[in-house]
Amino acid sequence: MSIGISMVVKNEMANLSRCLPSIRALVDELVVVDTGSTDGTPEYLRDHLGAKVTMAAPPLEDPHAITDARNLSLAKNPCDWILVLDADEQIAPEAIQKIRDLTQDARDAYFLVWRNSRDGTSFDDYKFALFRRDLGLQYEGMVHCNPTQSARRLGIDASLASEVVINHSLDGSNEFRSARARRLERHIPEAPTWWRYQWFLGYTYFKASDYDRAIPLLRDTCNSLSKEFPVECLNAHIVLTDLNARKQMHDKCTRIMKQASTFYDEVKSDFEVKANRQMGPWIKNAVELINQNRLEEVRSYDFAY
Repeated sequence: MSIGISMVVKNEMANLSRCLPSIRALVDELVVVDTGSTDGTPEYLRDHLGAKVTMAAPPLEDPHAITDARNLSLAKNPCDWILVLDADEQIAPEAIQKIRDLTQDARDAYFLVWRNSRDGTSFDDYKFALFRRDLGLQYEGMVHCNPTQSARRLGIDASLASEVVINHSLDGSNEFRSARARRLERHIPEAPTWWRYQWFLGYTYFKASDYDRAIPLLRDTCNSLSKEFPVECLNAHIVLTDLNARKQMHDKCTRIMKQASTFYDEVKSDFEVKANRQMGPWIKNAVELINQNRLEEVRSYDFAY
């Protein structure tokens, strides 16, 4: 089975030397869509790494959106399996061999461990980053786009490959977060039931301690009980419980976790919910802490945003 990397880049010369040289010879193709580099990124990729580079301008209405570029990078990749990487991510050479082993199994797609580093700390999440090309997956969403919704509609059953780690350097700057928040604010009215937007914007406000703006976004995402966005919905329950625990709102915490527990039981067979190894144990532990009135111990785990 052939494996090709698909990437979207713009002005990434500072990152590419850490991301690609050690693994380029281990994959069959490197397919890159460049959305307007001016620092020599496409030339470096072609001349030094043998990449197939396509230039594609971003949409005028949102120059930071890369959804179309993501899908173009999939369409241009001729390999049996696609590994999606970003320039601020790194994967060890030995992990590529583990990926080759995975492609021999019966499954069609995998979540990989996504180890995020920021401000000297790190935490694990997961990323839907390895799948068969012939599944026809598409990235969706103008902000924080991913192929999960496409996979859910197609009935694809992906599992977590806990032995493969992608190391990701998060941009911790307030400027970066504020810019993304403004984009989310703009897109929510256009897609009010794309609960991924509300979840991420609510979490951004929560991390900035702007609880007045976080609460309605998290609450609406919780109450949507959306089976199209079950993880985002449950994430919102977790953070909203944390927020109310900080305020010593015992009854609200109880109600939120009761709803979360019921909803989790309804969606626990969803492929992404199954891949999330933290969610179920966290909900169970939070219920116990709330019942014991130990609200100061009810704190959410970290999410990449």
